[in-house]
Amino acid sequence: MAEEYEYQKQRKTFGRYPMFEDTDSKIVGSIPPQNKDSDYVLRDPNTLIIDNIPIMSEHKVNTERVVTNNRGMKHQVGGWPKEFDHTEALDVAKYQKKMIREANLGFKPATQDLANSAQKCIRQNNQIDLFEEYFAGEEPEHTAEIINTKTVMIFKDPNQIKRSVTKISWHPDSSDPRIGVSYAQLRFQQMPPNVPKQSYIWNLNNPNRPEKTLDPTSPMCCLQFNFKNADVIVGGAYNGSLQFFDMRKGSSSGVIKPIETTLLEKSHHDPIYDVYWLATSKAGTQAVTTSTDGRLLWWDQRNLAAGPTDELLLYEGNQVPGQPNPKVIGSTSLEYNSEASPMKYLCGCENGTMMQANRRKDKIEINMRYG
Repeated sequence: MAEEYEYQKQRKTFGRYPMFEDTDSKIVGSIPPQNKDSDYVLRDPNTLIIDNIPIMSEHKVNTERVVTNNRGMKHQVGGWPKEFDHTEALDVAKYQKKMIREANLGFKPATQDLANSAQKCIRQNNQIDLFEEYFAGEEPEHTAEIINTKTVMIFKDPNQIKRSVTKISWHPDSSDPRIGVSYAQLRFQQMPPNVPKQSYIWNLNNPNRPEKTLDPTSPMCCLQFNFKNADVIVGGAYNGSLQFFDMRKGSSSGVIKPIETTLLEKSHHDPIYDVYWLATSKAGTQAVTTSTDGRLLWWDQRNLAAGPTDELLLYEGNQVPGQPNPKVIGSTSLEYNSEASPMKYLCGCENGTMMQANRRKDKIEINMRYG
């Protein structure tokens, strides 16, 4: 057993505290060198590296994003020569005619020069095959450059609770750089409390913040732009309802609430995993949805209160009269392409199989199964 002893002493017994100050350096001791060759060992070769630059390591961190805004100014007057007064309508018209006349005079010869150069290149290509392989089996000295990709921009969920991206929908107009992104937590009973429900419309020219915010009654699992009216968006919600948004009816802060929603008792019983607008409708108001409850539902935006216009159950096998119906399989994906066939729908099921449904005026049936 170790014994401990505590010793106490008063401060006044230590004496006065020391005072430190700067003084000149002094040589305390010196040892003269002893030049004896026998004490050294020659090394050949002898490499010595002397450098006073510290060696640093490289690290990468994900810093916070700098939010930027694009702002412009309207320039109405423009640059005018001294002899023209931009406030006089006659001078402005005279100057515009002069510019148009000079542009026409310079356009014609420039076009002829370009046409002559193009004809020369075309004739050379017709006479000499620039890509002809003269020596078969010869390996090139320089191989082609390896194809690689790089990240151009990143769109992050602005909420603190990060969610999964469930669907990305491109704007139907290729010249409009917008995408619709739906966010939801699809893991069963894994949705935390106070999870945000918003989905966003992003502009590819500004990845710092979303351009529009879709505020549904339930988190959206999928969304799709209307190909005839791009301002209308349909979204499939986690509670099984179908919600419609109009980008022209949002608030000043950019928050858009649904203008129409289907009744829960007439909607899907599980989350809607995919939705498509149909090309068979001239008004562009019909859509089809699929869900893990094993149903395909067809909707018409003009009469949502009546429920779905058509319904199809996805059975595991064929239905035989006089025997019980096969097991219903949930669908997790849907593909619809009007160019292939406006009446055919391809569904991906939970058991790994695919089903092709055909919709006619008199009935809807599954005509092919894959896998």
